[in-house]
Amino acid sequence: MASLLSRLSASAYETIFRAKARRRPPKGRVIVLSPRSRILCFTCAGIGDTLTDSVVFRALRETFPEVHLGAVVHRRRRLLVEHNPCVNQIFLFEKGPLAFRRLAKELRDAGPWDAILQLRGNDPEPRCLSYLLDPDITVSTPNMTRMSWLCGHQVEQPDWDETHGVEQTLRLARHIGADTIHPQLVYAVTDDERARLEETLRRMLVGKHPRLVLQIGGGRRASWRDWPIERYAELIKMCHSGLTAEIFVLGGEDQIKRREELDHHFRGETKPYFDLVGKLSLADSAALLASARTLVSTDTGIMHLGFAVGTRVVAIIHCNNPASRVGPYAYGDRHRVVQLPRPANYRVPADASMADISADEVYQALKEVW
Repeated sequence: MASLLSRLSASAYETIFRAKARRRPPKGRVIVLSPRSRILCFTCAGIGDTLTDSVVFRALRETFPEVHLGAVVHRRRRLLVEHNPCVNQIFLFEKGPLAFRRLAKELRDAGPWDAILQLRGNDPEPRCLSYLLDPDITVSTPNMTRMSWLCGHQVEQPDWDETHGVEQTLRLARHIGADTIHPQLVYAVTDDERARLEETLRRMLVGKHPRLVLQIGGGRRASWRDWPIERYAELIKMCHSGLTAEIFVLGGEDQIKRREELDHHFRGETKPYFDLVGKLSLADSAALLASARTLVSTDTGIMHLGFAVGTRVVAIIHCNNPASRVGPYAYGDRHRVVQLPRPANYRVPADASMADISADEVYQALKEVW
């Protein structure tokens, strides 16, 4: 029912704003920025995409140090933008006609804006909101956003499928004259968050060895990206015998069944890992990653959070979303990728199994960065 309502809502927005755009089509106006300019960015996607968009705020701040940077972010991703020191002002996006009207007023009152960037997002409302603000200074990429015809500046990216996500989003910043020599994701852990995390681990009697974090899944959506639990069990046994490390198993509440499956592999013996599945907030998870020597993760929001806080990452990547698009970017030699090969005649994700990546492959990559 929720999915049906979402589709009906999207169809209504498209119908209404297509009619508006016919009466008043966007006309790309030259964007001129000064130290007193105000730039608004819509970043309304998942954890990984929102963190990828953080590179744009870095580029804007480095190029135009004095401008006012506003961010429209999904209310469930607010934390990610609050931890970006480049952002001056945050507006929360949520669905529903009343929320749409309220946000439209907030954005108008905070303007006028000198440039509007439509970063990642699948919902139609952000495009409609930027059209109401000023379609002539709105920049988008058709590959990245729906209803790009509401935007006066469209940055075409014909090589989209061969381009890394960081590069994709940076092209929008470059369109208005911004760039960065440090194209890395941004998330700044606070001292209070570090202290709170350490207190939590102290109560768990965690030792002083270097920390290894294993993210055991990425949620129900796109579960084909998950590495089998038996492979995690094999990896843990290798790490327990071959590395001097405190091992933490991490995941959201939707990973509790997978953690129970993992526990089954160690039935009758002392588990060589600390169970944090469903026990940490996103902010606490970021603090844990910042304190860790290495993270092992599939293509999840936590993988991108690991990149952003600066820990070393071993990324286990399905061939459907290759590392050339979603893996580490511009981080030198700090990370390793274990990529599932793309089989001949590949059509859909189910045609390739993450079980074909062995625990030994991941362990060897882990030892290289450990």
